[in-house]
Amino acid sequence: MSEQGKWVVSTPELAEILNLSERRIQQLVKNEIISKIGRGKFYLPTVVQEYISWIKTQLGNSDEELDLKKEKTLLTRAHRQKVELELQIMRGELHRSEDVRRVMNDMLGAFRARCLAIPTKAAPRLQGKTDLAVIQDIIKKEVYEALTELADYDPEVFYKLSKDKLVLDEDIEETAAEKEMPRRGRKQKQK
Repeated sequence: MSEQGKWVVSTPELAEILNLSERRIQQLVKNEIISKIGRGKFYLPTVVQEYISWIKTQLGNSDEELDLKKEKTLLTRAHRQKVELELQIMRGELHRSEDVRRVMNDMLGAFRARCLAIPTKAAPRLQGKTDLAVIQDIIKKEVYEALTELADYDPEVFYKLSKDKLVLDEDIEETAAEKEMPRRGRKQKQK
């Protein structure tokens, strides 16, 4: 990754760093207070400087120079927060909205299919039934079966579908140890 590339942040990341809403970030771009380098992408050092300059004008301190050390501290803090967010994503502790959307669409699609299948599955079992309690029990069983589709939430699914994964050294060691296990159980050929 190039030196400049590590400073590129998305709209949600910039909102988190500046402690603003994503909508407010969009307003600042629209009002040409901060600039973006692409669709929803910002070069963090430039944006921080632009934002600080704008804040200074809002406070009436535009003629006063901000302390360089203070600016560097703000930039360093912003970079640290960005790295922390990226690390949380890679560890599977934080999920990108696109991953959540994909997993939820899959879950809800499966649930929808299960619900639409209820009449097909229940109709043959209901044919000829006249006892209301039996009919209700059959339908209830099918509905509960469909609801289990939503109850099978697994946070690992989000991580497995994520493009941002982190392989820690301990994971590598565990994987290597697992591969070595079957070999240890074999007898060596004697010459």
